Amino acid sequence: MHVALEMLTHVPIALAVMIAGWLFGRALGVAHGAALWGGWFAAACACLMREITQHEYRWIALHGDGRRANMPALEGLKFWEWNLHSQLETAGALGLSALLAWALARWT
Repeated sequence: MHVALEMLTHVPIALAVMIAGWLFGRALGVAHGAALWGGWFAAACACLMREITQHEYRWIALHGDGRRANMPALEGLKFWEWNLHSQLETAGALGLSALLAWALARWT
């Protein structure tokens, strides 16, 4: 159960960033749909950047002798080399926030 709950750490972050971006966009007068999907994009960026950074830290610890300079360029972007936890957590957060954005765009 602990592992299952751990998978959900990105979800509240993604939802909070998405809603904050949506509200901020609306406060600036951005159209409803554009503000909503702009908020989702901000949430996606936050989740992806966190996992890219985590992969870089793992790579440096395992292969880079503790030095970032030893890491190949763009190593963090190799999502197929992320661990399963990172892949599922990121996909789940992006999927659920996209579902919420779609529902809000459709029914508000």
